[in-house]
Amino acid sequence: MRAVLVLSLALAPAASAQSPSVPQSFTRADQGHCIACHRLPDGVGSPTRASLGPALTGTRMRELKPEGIREAIADPTRANPETVMPPFGKHRILDQAEIDRLVEVLHALP
Repeated sequence: MRAVLVLSLALAPAASAQSPSVPQSFTRADQGHCIACHRLPDGVGSPTRASLGPALTGTRMRELKPEGIREAIADPTRANPETVMPPFGKHRILDQAEIDRLVEVLHALP
């Protein structure tokens, strides 16, 4: 039993390095609440069938690069004035540290 516990603790950092933990702002309705409109890859965060916004896949996030992800969160109306996504930075729904954390997580998605 003890060996299983030690093994599971030893493997925990490797698993979290592959799949970043989703910050609370991703799921909280009073903050970003990204899962209301976006899906995450299987096994990351809360499962959702949301389809209003594009799926947040690792490939797509890496194509956007951190700067593109940050811009899309901070003020998506710059790229698309007709978007329904709120400008989380411009309207101060999320602060810079929260946006930076989301950028980090989204860019690291599998």
